Amino acid sequence: MVDSTLKNANILIVDDKQANIDILTGLLEIRGYKNIKTITDPRLAVRLFQSFKPDLILLDLMMPHLTGFEVMEQLKTIITSDTYLPILVLTADITVEAKQHALSGGAKDFLAKPFDLIEVDLRIKNLLETRYLHQRLENQNQILEEKVKDRTLELENTNIELIAAKDKAEESNRLKSAFLHLISHEIRTPLNQIVGFGQLLVEPDLTQKEKDEYLKALQSGSNRLIKTVTDYIDIALIVSGAMEVREEVFSPVHLLDATYNKFLTSCKDKNLTLTVQTPPPQNFFENNIQIKSDHALLRKVLSYLVDNAIKFTEQGTVSYGFQIKENELEFFIRDTGVGISETACAHIFDTFMQEDASLSRGYEGNGLELSIAKKFVELIGGRIWFESVKGEGSVFYFTIPYDKR
Repeated sequence: MVDSTLKNANILIVDDKQANIDILTGLLEIRGYKNIKTITDPRLAVRLFQSFKPDLILLDLMMPHLTGFEVMEQLKTIITSDTYLPILVLTADITVEAKQHALSGGAKDFLAKPFDLIEVDLRIKNLLETRYLHQRLENQNQILEEKVKDRTLELENTNIELIAAKDKAEESNRLKSAFLHLISHEIRTPLNQIVGFGQLLVEPDLTQKEKDEYLKALQSGSNRLIKTVTDYIDIALIVSGAMEVREEVFSPVHLLDATYNKFLTSCKDKNLTLTVQTPPPQNFFENNIQIKSDHALLRKVLSYLVDNAIKFTEQGTVSYGFQIKENELEFFIRDTGVGISETACAHIFDTFMQEDASLSRGYEGNGLELSIAKKFVELIGGRIWFESVKGEGSVFYFTIPYDKR
């Protein structure tokens, strides 16, 4: 690119007379121009043009083999229409026809021989200044085009983000609406159960069997209501960042036993087999392993996952336990239930997520259990994942840190 001094410009001289070339070269060198190429054979003009890439061509018209007019015709085929390349014709042909032909053929200026060197110098300077201004304008246009491209890409990305935000907002609104229906159902159902059976209990002439049945139903409704409210409180604490981790030392096997006693009746009511699996004695009991973690959070995680397994298993078994893996304990909860579809797998830990969210799905639950379990596991420094085959069952895994000291 030509700089503001013009002295770095590439200048090509095409003239069959070496004497003319010597005069022009001498003038250019005196004026400080450094990049000068010359040829006396016009047939080489196009090839040299492609390698040298001149900013100005000084061109004779009347030459053997190819005239200056023919050289300009050849250059037209390789110079783009939006490129400003000055050609100064220097010729002994002083006819008006020659001048008009040259200017219409691509020349930007025309001087007749014998020429005045001062005038030649001024014409060269003017043409190079125009070349310099064109190149600056081209660069500014390129910069502007790049900015336009960048801005266009930025706007496209912003548009994509806005569409994603819109979709997310719509999904959020949908989830909120579903949640309002769900929370209404999950609270009203046990409340109706409590109120209804509470009214029946005051009826006279009830048999002891009827009282026992009503009390059992009343207790079931109360437990379900307490669990629902507790879940909502837990998720609120998690979202607000108010949930605290309180570590204590305890035995994980005792936690497994307590969970077994808690859910044994539920499994018997559904004719399910509930089993607990612990590491072999040489790995656990002989070493009397204790863990330091949040007992309450770990108990809730295990309860959520076992309860979830029982809820979605109609026949077969639910088994759970853990094994020791280097610096962590890996818990598992396995069932032979309905399994999870591939579509639902990606969102199974989302808040208020159930594969079938309709109120007629046939399963109790508010869609919070797995979401809360995941957040609790992460709070105590663990990981959670699952494997599932639709119609065959699922296995949920989670880990907690374990120091072997």
